[in-house]
Amino acid sequence: MRVSVVIRTRDEERHLRQLLHTLSLQTNSPDEVITVNNFSSEDSLQSLRRSLDRASRWLLKAGIKVKLIPVSDEEFSHPYSTNLGVSASENELVCITNAHTLPLSTSWLENGVRHFKDPKVACVSGYFSPLEKNDFARETAMLLYHFSERVFLRMSWCSTVNGIIRKSLWKEYPFDESLPNLIPETGRYGLEDYDWSMEMKARGFKVVTEPLFSVYHSHERGFTEMLRNLRNYFVYYRIQRRINRLKRPKKSYSKVGVTEKAVLTI
Repeated sequence: MRVSVVIRTRDEERHLRQLLHTLSLQTNSPDEVITVNNFSSEDSLQSLRRSLDRASRWLLKAGIKVKLIPVSDEEFSHPYSTNLGVSASENELVCITNAHTLPLSTSWLENGVRHFKDPKVACVSGYFSPLEKNDFARETAMLLYHFSERVFLRMSWCSTVNGIIRKSLWKEYPFDESLPNLIPETGRYGLEDYDWSMEMKARGFKVVTEPLFSVYHSHERGFTEMLRNLRNYFVYYRIQRRINRLKRPKKSYSKVGVTEKAVLTI
């Protein structure tokens, strides 16, 4: 099945090259890769373009187009950057991830898109596993990830760390850039993807969790990051409860389409 991949990144070129290489080897190859780069300087943008240029030989050999959308710090928000990438995609199925995320296997996309044979499936997501090099840190992180995702958060939503959505449904309800007006904490912590999933459920669609569509995901900051993640998951839970109380179906807002952005082809 035809699929576009949107990658959000900021100063993460090292993992990005590995991610692009893995995408070029997928059994269900994407038609295009769209990188939305939140950059803090022109040097950062140029560094990313050099990384994309070097990695493009894998993608071009696999027949995959490469696009780049730069976003400045001033205009960045989590839902806006995601909406930009989805807007620039050419396919009905759009996979959303980020540059410090690596698929577990070369059949990652295939395992996700196969669920869309069911027209009632709005989105598919999977689990996250730590990308720690130290054995103790990795095992400890696995316990925290298991608790926070599979037990605490229950993963009943489509995360933009690794999720596939239908663009036709996104057109009806883009990721809500006005959500911080209703719940201010979402401006910092995001969860516009959780809001999107709850809206799809309210409209009668399915949100699927596929264990084989899982990823390695970590900023590789060791134990400090693990503690931060555990603390944040309790924050996420409180925000989720507030999102659950929103009246649905509801409308969402995006400035994509109102303010045009240049899409660069690598």
